[in-house]
This record gives sequence, C-alpha cells and structure tokens, in this order.
Amino acid sequence: MFADRLTQEQRQVVFDLAAYIAAADNDVSEEEVQYLKDFSDAYGIQYDLNKANINISESIQKLDSKQSRVITLQEIIKISYKDGHFGKEEQDKVFMIAQKMGLNDPELLMRIENWVRQGFDWIYEGEEMLKY
Repeated sequence: MFADRLTQEQRQVVFDLAAYIAAADNDVSEEEVQYLKDFSDAYGIQYDLNKANINISESIQKLDSKQSRVITLQEIIKISYKDGHFGKEEQDKVFMIAQKMGLNDPELLMRIENWVRQGFDWIYEGEEMLKY
C-alpha cells in the first residue's frame, strides 16, 4: 500500500532488503516467500531471493527521503512478522539497517513496529469476523 509512494528503484531496494531480512534466521518461511512473490508480482520486480551479498549502504542511498526510509522499514518489519514472530536475528538486522538509514530514534522504530503489528491485528480481526 505505502510502497505505491516509492519509485520503482526504491521498491527494488525494499524487495532486496526484505529478502535479506527473510533469510536472517536461516529459514525463509512459506509466508515470507508468499510476501516476496506478491511484492514482486505487484511491482514488476524480478523474484530473486539470493541477497546474501547485498550492499546495504549502496542500496539505501536510493532511499532519498525520510518517507521512503520509513516505508522501507515498515515493509522489512512487516516481513519479519510474517512467520509469526520478530526474531532476534531479524531485529538486529532491521536495527542495523535503520542505523545506516540514519533512523536511530528508538521511539520512531517502536512506532513503526506498532504500526505493523496493528495492521496484522486489523487483518486478523477482519478475517475472524468474516468467518461468521
């Protein structure tokens, strides 16, 4: 949804970082794979999960506004939750990326994480209501 506000080049950065984060715990779940497939399909990005050697510093230079950096963090936190938990390895990598982006404010990171969790809660609640 918010990725619509990014350029195609920035969406590629989101995909690359999301694939990198998905592999952080050495186990890319079905939910993470589906998220990445959906993202690549939605935005015409080549589906390639081999991001082990990604140059993060170079990639994030393409995120030229605070808005693009916040949207990117939101997306990579979102994929971190896709397997049901935001594990330590994922948290460490997200925090490292946030620092490289210059977004080291813990309060901002907490707000973004809460935003993601509330989004999942909203979807879950809707799915539960539709079962009736």
